[in-house]
Amino acid sequence: MEKLNRRRFLRGAAISSAAALVAACQPEVVVETVVKEVEKVVKETVIIEGESKVVEKVVKETVIVEKEAEAKVGFQGTISYHTRIPPQVSTGPGVPTRMVPEALANAWQVMHPGVKIEFITAPGGQALGDWVNTQLVGGTGPDIFDVNPITQTIYVDQGKVLPLNDWMEMPNKYSDDPTPWKQTFRPPFEDSVTTRSVKGLYGCAPLAMVSTGIFANVDMMAEVGIDLSTALDPALSSPPTWAEWMEWHDAILDAGYEAMHDGGYGVKDWWGWGVLSDQLLWRYRESLDKLNYHDNLSMQSQETIISLEEISHAYWCMDWDPWSEPEVLEMFYILKDWCSRMIQGFINIPAADAMDLFMTGGLAMIWNGSWAIQNLLTDNRRDFEFTSFWLPPVTQETSEYVQDPPILPIGIGGYGTNSLSLHNACTQRGNVEECIDWLMFLTEPKNNEMLMNEVPSMVPAQRKANALPEIQNLFVSIERGEPWGHQGHVVWSPPRWFGDQNWFPRFLRACDLYWLDEMSLEDTLVDIRALTESVAPDFLRSSSVQYTEGAEWDLTQWECQPAV
Repeated sequence: MEKLNRRRFLRGAAISSAAALVAACQPEVVVETVVKEVEKVVKETVIIEGESKVVEKVVKETVIVEKEAEAKVGFQGTISYHTRIPPQVSTGPGVPTRMVPEALANAWQVMHPGVKIEFITAPGGQALGDWVNTQLVGGTGPDIFDVNPITQTIYVDQGKVLPLNDWMEMPNKYSDDPTPWKQTFRPPFEDSVTTRSVKGLYGCAPLAMVSTGIFANVDMMAEVGIDLSTALDPALSSPPTWAEWMEWHDAILDAGYEAMHDGGYGVKDWWGWGVLSDQLLWRYRESLDKLNYHDNLSMQSQETIISLEEISHAYWCMDWDPWSEPEVLEMFYILKDWCSRMIQGFINIPAADAMDLFMTGGLAMIWNGSWAIQNLLTDNRRDFEFTSFWLPPVTQETSEYVQDPPILPIGIGGYGTNSLSLHNACTQRGNVEECIDWLMFLTEPKNNEMLMNEVPSMVPAQRKANALPEIQNLFVSIERGEPWGHQGHVVWSPPRWFGDQNWFPRFLRACDLYWLDEMSLEDTLVDIRALTESVAPDFLRSSSVQYTEGAEWDLTQWECQPAV
């Protein structure tokens, strides 16, 4: 297949590009000028007792000597690099071959004689997070860990991994980009990392980010008159409007095909709500944005963003019933209208089965993540061309509650995996600079592109690195999150409003019968109100410093003191 040939090309390009980078980055020969005093024997003629005689004498002379300066010798030895994308030779179907990691390591080692990169994978049978934490606490384990960027904010605040702030302010030495290293990564890297760190620390350098969106059967869409090469708005990487996208669904259904499955995330998780929340609930920024007192967070990450604390504050102190708000009801109506166009019984079709339907030509569209791209490219059952796009903006053609022009929907995705942190023990091991050098090398745009695209499942973290065309559209929407809080989640979505464990799955289950047209919205909201009343007190207690040690909400900052 053509796509597989491209992947083989990427591997070849990795090796040749890495070799070129070695040549380009070879250290220059430094000539050292030395001023020194030397002795030499000279002959001269002298007159002794009337006779001319030649005698030798020793004289001192100052000379300038140029020689090649001696290279400074830094760390010599092995850097142990824990990675979830190690070199790998295929051992059977579904097991990818990876050549790029080793090619990059070889190229880097040529530039650093005496230093070797050793690839480490986590042992089986133990959760990755538990294994990493055990190594960090004990001062053992690899020099570099591949961790979740959210988890590393805890580690860096605890002093278990090294803060990278000083290096983040410097340019990447392997790139021609003069901007600070931290600014070379796609947004919202800076905000998503440092705003979660109480101390404002960078504890990792990211390799990749994930994104989500709609995968579409190009051939099926063309058959019903939708040419995706021209129908997608290039400025939006999506259909022009939500209303027009619903018309696409109708055209597919009218032709006798199944139009859509939410992939298990659109309405069976929080993704669909998250896309609509900013667009429909924007007025809440003025009425509910009251608790921006947290010293550990920047004002940018607090102001204009309606936090879960502010949702609870409105519920307890402002007599706010979210389930009567017309904008909230509108979200139910829009999602229900969309569900009516999905494959019948989609609520009961597991996500994996839905992807099989799409792969075998049984669906025109499915919502999924960039991690699905590897299977889509390699599954022999797929005999159609596919592409991806993001969800379109809701305009006033669909709802009176959106702005005109509309707020563009930001992406569902971000930094959730494949970020590299340095063990705090590297300071004693003496290899901090070499480890940082390796991280910069991996995050040079072309290297980052080759590393992440060889076995595609994510988009490269580097701004100047290209993602594969099949998922390029998915992360355009992620960049709308910059600056965070301007086009970010200004209002967190209803499935998150009153906690997770006791609230989130029960809220979604309460909606299922409504999506299937087996319960009215009125009855659904009765159940949701009862659920809210049952979980809101526990959520408040677990989140407030007055009730729970280590919590973050301070009820003395509220307009009332809830009696819970």
